[in-house]
Amino acid sequence: MKPNQTPLMMRYLSGEPIGRFPVWMMRQAGRYLPSYRAIREKHSFWEMASKPEVAAEVSLLPLRELPVDAVIFFSDILTLPYGLGLPITMKESVGPITENPLRSFEAFQVFKDFNPSQHTLFVGQALQNIKKELPPEKALLGFAGAPWTVGAYLIEGKANRNFEHLKAWMHLSPEQLIKCLDLLGEATLRYLEWQHQSGAHMVQLFDTWIGHMPRWFFERYYSKVLEKIFSGLKAKGIPAIYFTKHSTHLTDLMSQLPVTGFSVDELQSLSELDKRFPSTAFLQGNLDPILLLKGTEPQVRLATRLLVKEASGLKRKVVMNLAHGILPGTPVENARAFLEEAISLWV
Repeated sequence: MKPNQTPLMMRYLSGEPIGRFPVWMMRQAGRYLPSYRAIREKHSFWEMASKPEVAAEVSLLPLRELPVDAVIFFSDILTLPYGLGLPITMKESVGPITENPLRSFEAFQVFKDFNPSQHTLFVGQALQNIKKELPPEKALLGFAGAPWTVGAYLIEGKANRNFEHLKAWMHLSPEQLIKCLDLLGEATLRYLEWQHQSGAHMVQLFDTWIGHMPRWFFERYYSKVLEKIFSGLKAKGIPAIYFTKHSTHLTDLMSQLPVTGFSVDELQSLSELDKRFPSTAFLQGNLDPILLLKGTEPQVRLATRLLVKEASGLKRKVVMNLAHGILPGTPVENARAFLEEAISLWV
């Protein structure tokens, strides 16, 4: 009999009972892995992300050490503007820096011409390389940064947690700002479609800084940008996850978006969030990565068992994951404990 070529996680999300919850970790091919640090010593960040063979190698690192059900390709949320030639540098302990911040409508016109097969060809090649090496039971995830979060880096120059340029633009000329974010959103949709064409089974949109957005701006303006992205993906049959952080003030508004799943943080339990999101969407999360960083292996296993038990009581699909990315310095043993515990608990 020919083996099933559909990844376990995608079979689960389509309704097939697999006996347990799928599990993976955001940033799972990151600085906590010694094998990642060894490669990083030989390459700059953008060399790693833009050389398809290196990006593929790094993306696949977790499979050698950890029992994950999905691989998310190695890249960054600013790869799209980087591919367009915007001068973006990665500085250790600081993050991405946009050397010439975009602070006008004219500056955002650059996204009109974004062609993913031209400007980010290396992304498609990396995904194709990963797909060739990936066991058929493992899912491949693509991703991009959401317009608000990517815009925050491009407008500020770097993340400063106050976002004074972004927020001033939002307050003083919201109509113009949303036109800029919409241009970025249209490019993001093309970028995610390209990733799916290149082999990604599902894509995730990261909106890390959405917690800094006031409710009025989301409701009146930004929701339309997200609606366009997720509706475009849904129309082409591309499953999509929306990741947000510290955004409980927006939950009822976000729940109206046509997404496949919501990746949720640690501020509320899955049971509480279950009441606030439509039952048609799966929830992904939401173990606090601080526990993996600072806890003992028995503590990680206990917290994972409790999370699985809680998820088992919900009448919706759940993907086990962290509340946000795994942190540098996390013991690999703790990451393995989370994953092993999750896959060993049958529901």
